[in-house]
Amino acid sequence: MEDKRTLLAFLFIGLIFLLLPYYNEWMGLNPEPKSPSQAPVQQKPVPEGDPVAEELSKAESTQDPEPAEQLHSEGPAPAKSQAIERVESAENPSFTPEKIVVQTPLQSLVISTKGGTIISCKLSKYRYVDGSIIELLPPTSSGLGIHLQRANYREDISSAEFVANQSSLQVGPSEERSLIMVAQLGGGRRLEKVLTFNGDRYGFDLQVRHEGFDDDTEAILTWENGIAFTEREPEIDLPEMRAFAYINEERVELKVDDGETDELEDKGLLKWVGIRNKYFLISCVPTDREQRSRVVLQGNHLLSGVEPDYSFQIGRRLERSGSWHNTIYLGPLNYDELIGYEAELEQAIDFGWPIVSQISRFLLILFIATYQYIPNYGWIIVLFAVAIKIIVYPLTHKTYESAAKMQEIQPKISALRDKYKNDNQRLSRETMKLYKEEGVNPLGGCLPLLLQMPIFISLYNLFGKTIELRQAPFTLWIQDLSLPDELLIGGFGLHVLPLLMAVSMLIQQKMTMKDPKQAVLVYMMPAVMIFIFWSMSSGLVLYWTTFNVLTIGQQLLVNHFKKEAAPSST
Repeated sequence: MEDKRTLLAFLFIGLIFLLLPYYNEWMGLNPEPKSPSQAPVQQKPVPEGDPVAEELSKAESTQDPEPAEQLHSEGPAPAKSQAIERVESAENPSFTPEKIVVQTPLQSLVISTKGGTIISCKLSKYRYVDGSIIELLPPTSSGLGIHLQRANYREDISSAEFVANQSSLQVGPSEERSLIMVAQLGGGRRLEKVLTFNGDRYGFDLQVRHEGFDDDTEAILTWENGIAFTEREPEIDLPEMRAFAYINEERVELKVDDGETDELEDKGLLKWVGIRNKYFLISCVPTDREQRSRVVLQGNHLLSGVEPDYSFQIGRRLERSGSWHNTIYLGPLNYDELIGYEAELEQAIDFGWPIVSQISRFLLILFIATYQYIPNYGWIIVLFAVAIKIIVYPLTHKTYESAAKMQEIQPKISALRDKYKNDNQRLSRETMKLYKEEGVNPLGGCLPLLLQMPIFISLYNLFGKTIELRQAPFTLWIQDLSLPDELLIGGFGLHVLPLLMAVSMLIQQKMTMKDPKQAVLVYMMPAVMIFIFWSMSSGLVLYWTTFNVLTIGQQLLVNHFKKEAAPSST
């Protein structure tokens, strides 16, 4: 009876994880990716070399990004029934765009004088699986272009020349330096972008200064064509790619269908808007809190079969002259980095349901702190499993004692069943009375599992969604704890940890099995768990396997003490 409840509890856990993706899809928490066959192989990164020379080389070999496709006619127009006339900048002479390279200890950016847009951003501390530096922007991406909206027309200045005050910029650690780009738009109108870089932070502060505009003009800051794939396979990034915003202390995500637009105007206080893949974020954080901003999220899940076309716009009405301040974040979804922003940018990391989210955050902080002393997350996971086993040891010990008593009173239970086989209510009363007399808790075997469920789900979110474990090695063939382990045998990638986990579970079940009729369940359950854990992160499977091995050790210890106590009890 007790073993059956334990097995049913495991089956219930497995059912939760099997149904979790469908629940996320139903609730809109995890946009369904298109078929992997529609997603191309990850774009080839440029080989690593001297950072500045590398960026210049890329800039020379990369064609100028064409002006972004005009936004859907519904756009952020004052009224959707009004036709929007699109005009080019009032002053748009022919010129040869220049590429300005900005190098900091954390990143290398390329900025085009055509529209004053970001066309490349490399993160020096993060690598592709082949070892080359991560490129955050797709080849077609155009970051932080500006449109001007007035009445029933929109002026596209994505091709206007922004003259820079320097041709390159080198920012050292703890330094802060600015790049100024100025566009003369005709009619006495002047637009100036001031990009201030800090050597110790990702992204930059953006100040847009303006002169000569009337009060009916709205400036719309845009990010076009999303974020690049950065992982080994597009299928790893796609489920986590999205456009989203943080409004009224709530994360609002775009539910993407092809060509869908989600306009979030007048829905409350905007703290940030952004686009993310699995581990990296592009975000705009308005710092002028007194100003109300218009926000538009857009998305085609795949743009011409290349990268998902997620875009965002953030607009603000201009005064005749003044400035508009934003902070731009281009970097990792790293908790320590994101909590440094007052805009609660760490909410871009999805830690799951509210209760689970708090546990996940605590465990992440604990793991990061422990990493300072044990620089291997694999061993940290092993030690964490040991710590959890010690914490739940008293409870599981009583569970084993209860299970042993359950086995001892099975003959009495069988006798009651025979005696009251025609009276189920009397049988239930007498059975519960027997449990009370013998001091047995029939639900005791489920309690350790129920206590572990929040921890297990938190680890599931932690290992699969936080960048700290990205490409984090353990030992031997386990070289990335965020992905399933893989050992090539005869050209076939074998996931060894789920097999070891199943073996440990089989041994554990056989040690506690008393009734031969339960043999089928004993062998079936490990097979089911192999199926469930096969594609999970190796960090999670490592935790569960370690816990199983410790449970086997505890059972051996209980059996040993039981044998020693047996003679004295006779």
